[in-house]
Amino acid sequence: MEIKELSFKEAMRQALQEEMKADPSIVVMGQDVRESGGSCGITLGLDEDRMLDTPSSEQAVIGTAAGAAMTGLRPIVELASMDQALTAFGELVQTAARPFYWSKGKVNVPMTVIVPVGGGDQPQNGQTLESLFAHIPGLKVVEPSNAAQGKGLLKAAIRDDNPVVFLINRDLLGYKTQVPIEEDYVLPLGKAYTERKGSSVTVVSWGAALVSVLEAAVILDHDGYSAEVINPMTLAPLDMDAIYKSVKKTGHLLIVHDESKTGGLGAEISASVAESECFDYLEAPIFRLCGLDVPMPYNKGLEDVVTPKAEDVVQSVYDLLGVD
Repeated sequence: MEIKELSFKEAMRQALQEEMKADPSIVVMGQDVRESGGSCGITLGLDEDRMLDTPSSEQAVIGTAAGAAMTGLRPIVELASMDQALTAFGELVQTAARPFYWSKGKVNVPMTVIVPVGGGDQPQNGQTLESLFAHIPGLKVVEPSNAAQGKGLLKAAIRDDNPVVFLINRDLLGYKTQVPIEEDYVLPLGKAYTERKGSSVTVVSWGAALVSVLEAAVILDHDGYSAEVINPMTLAPLDMDAIYKSVKKTGHLLIVHDESKTGGLGAEISASVAESECFDYLEAPIFRLCGLDVPMPYNKGLEDVVTPKAEDVVQSVYDLLGVD
């Protein structure tokens, strides 16, 4: 398998190019997707005849894409930010997520909605809010953590026959990793990946927060504690079986995410573990390390205070294990 180092942005663009080449029904829609590559620059160089620059009306764009998807196209929509995606929430719920169910499986809505999340784009556009979309039946929600995952999961999202919300953290756009170059490199939706094996504690994390977790795992390893790091990659549906298996092995669970703690996916994972037979394997309470319950601030220094960093993960693991 040929491997090449690519940034997250480059890997996403490669996935789009390959899928558009293979499937003529794919079209791309969004603000400035033709001229400037959209809000993240991932659509630069694509076939302009199959791209539509849209006005700043997210509700209209999602409704149009859903209609196109139901009538034979496979649209990819890039929205400018998570906060702006909220204005299209009704269309995502009513027009995109539900037709497959109310039609008894006769109507598919094969559309992918790419949504930038996280800091770096002022307080009005910096929230994550992943749990809000994961809560909607009929929507799949994906959040990769590196370029290879970005490519493989985006191709799977595009090929899925019903709507997928594809979250990309702005902090990862320039982050480079090794990426398989083969055109059929696809990662299945709904399957977690074990980023690192360990026996002392299970740490579940995704998106940009996972970068801090992996940094922390190296520090912990030097101190004699091995963290098993599970990356769900797909947030809806969650691969809870992978998490259960790890928790049974380590007896300790820490969940780390950038989204605010209250009502976040960490609570859903915690409850699922507590309701399962894994509860009998736990040697300590489940810990959550999450973003603060505040809007995303307006500068990098304050953003770093709001979201978990490697040193925070290390201290949380020590607290969980009872290490002084």
